[in-house]
Amino acid sequence: MSEQPYFHIGVVVPDLEKAIEYYERTHGLEFTKPAHVTNARLEDPHPHEQVVHVAFSKQGPPYYELIEADGDEGIFSTANEGQILYLGLWEPDMEGRLRALEAEGIGVAAASRSAAGATPGWIITEPDALGVRYEYVDLAEKQAIETWIETDEFPGL
Repeated sequence: MSEQPYFHIGVVVPDLEKAIEYYERTHGLEFTKPAHVTNARLEDPHPHEQVVHVAFSKQGPPYYELIEADGDEGIFSTANEGQILYLGLWEPDMEGRLRALEAEGIGVAAASRSAAGATPGWIITEPDALGVRYEYVDLAEKQAIETWIETDEFPGL
């Protein structure tokens, strides 16, 4: 049996600490220590640096990823609060995924890149024909995320 690519859901929340408390109380989930993760070049659509305040549930997959809303524009803005923003999947071939999405007419709402023109470490799609948005995360990020979930510390922070 091959490994399942689906591993989390992303939810934008107004206050990360309160959301963690809520999910722990109502759903019995435990979360990682919240981290401030820097996206050196987040294109959503205009390139900028963004620091995301985020936590993952320790139960999963699928994991809950809670992301604190930030500002009035962009993928993690207050406009996207209170809903499942995306389903998250591991992606072993980001360039191939980008070509497949383009062929299906599915746009990219956000991409995290190390530099202009670099292959993204992750992307978030526009809603597809059924209204679902996906986050594709490069498989190279898997060890860091799994380490965070297991140890409660985001690697490199």
